[in-house]
Amino acid sequence: MTPDEHRFNALILMFANLQRLMVFHNSLAMRDGREIDPALREELTSRLDLVGQVLERASEAKAVSEADAAAVAPIVPYLQREVRAVLDTPADADMGTQAALGAAEVYASMWIDEGTIQMGKVFDRPQWVDRSMQNKPMFFALQNRANAAVVAAAKGEYSDEVRADIADHAQAARRNRAQALSQVDGLPIMLGGRDAREPSRA
Repeated sequence: MTPDEHRFNALILMFANLQRLMVFHNSLAMRDGREIDPALREELTSRLDLVGQVLERASEAKAVSEADAAAVAPIVPYLQREVRAVLDTPADADMGTQAALGAAEVYASMWIDEGTIQMGKVFDRPQWVDRSMQNKPMFFALQNRANAAVVAAAKGEYSDEVRADIADHAQAARRNRAQALSQVDGLPIMLGGRDAREPSRA
């Protein structure tokens, strides 16, 4: 991957993980029969808007400017802290919290897939587009099941099928925890145009 592709990938991961947080907190609010805290909504929405605008500019320019990379950099420590907190949701948490954790994982994964399609189109990597497009039907089904689980949690009505879905999605979040945290921890390196998986070359 080129330096601009690494930077673009960082933007995708930032957007997807902000969506993870939004879905998690929205789902908890639904469980409790309330609206998401307005300050938290604004906090997340403003960050999503900023990253979305930078992604738009990067898609048009086929590059991520230094100014844009610097503009989103302050979001990184926020994500590192908040994503870790979500993924550290206890395994014995109530069903509604487990449903929120699972739905957040489904949506984060879906947005990473959507971002990969966009990145493949921007940087003329048809293999990325083709591979990720194949996941669309799966994510459509997962999204429907995750949404149904959150609605069930809000009503306190859990069928055997919903309980199984909640368990599957929450387990997926815990199974993917290490990878998700390595991605958010690697964001500063990616925004610098380097592969976060390579040893640091100080």
